[in-house]
Amino acid sequence: MPPPLTILIVHGRYQQPGGEDSVFDNESAMLEAAGHTVVRYERHNDEVKRISKLSLFFKTIWNRTTYREICALIRQHHPDVIHCHNIFPLISPSVYWAAARQNVPIVQTLHNYRMICINPYLYRKGKLCELCVGRSPIPAVIRRCYRDSLAASFTVAAMLIIHRMLGTYRNKVTTYMALTEFGRVKFLEARLCDKSKVVVLPNPINAGEAHSPAPAVSAPPENGLSTVLYAGRLSPEKGVH
Repeated sequence: MPPPLTILIVHGRYQQPGGEDSVFDNESAMLEAAGHTVVRYERHNDEVKRISKLSLFFKTIWNRTTYREICALIRQHHPDVIHCHNIFPLISPSVYWAAARQNVPIVQTLHNYRMICINPYLYRKGKLCELCVGRSPIPAVIRRCYRDSLAASFTVAAMLIIHRMLGTYRNKVTTYMALTEFGRVKFLEARLCDKSKVVVLPNPINAGEAHSPAPAVSAPPENGLSTVLYAGRLSPEKGVH
């Protein structure tokens, strides 16, 4: 059995809690249960309400506070690896540079397509959209793809363009974890990084907590239609309709 690790897990919580928050909590607890030491670095996107738009623009591209705090945590805890979940907008890609400066490998879970689509769902106005995959995000700014806002779309696009030019995504992240093989293919099509850096790791659940018996499954309806269980947010890009 490999020795236990010290893992610094980084996540920015959403204003409306969702799946990424749950994965962050579940993975952290499962790693601790497996004997690893977990150090959590969290920010909450409610902070955005107290920041001016100009300040948020610069923090999205490079948050100096995040950089300093991550460097301090590395010196204090000496993590074997840093695992990032959501870093948008407050944590920023500065976390990658802090890890690289301290020679700590960094893993980024690709919960959505923000690094290749500012939306970040590859979905626009009720249709699939891959206009910016592997290309400049400028068309997405013109179309106000992020929150139907020119300023907000420009902010996300600026973050992507600057850090692509700096080689942040290609050189500073050790491994990317896509949730599905489809996602892995899309990130490779977008030339996010070298093929060897993207692996597939589906979101885990703690099966050890599922003590209740499985619910009974009713017989198929007489009209021949199947019964489907969907677990997730009821939003258009999920394709529930």
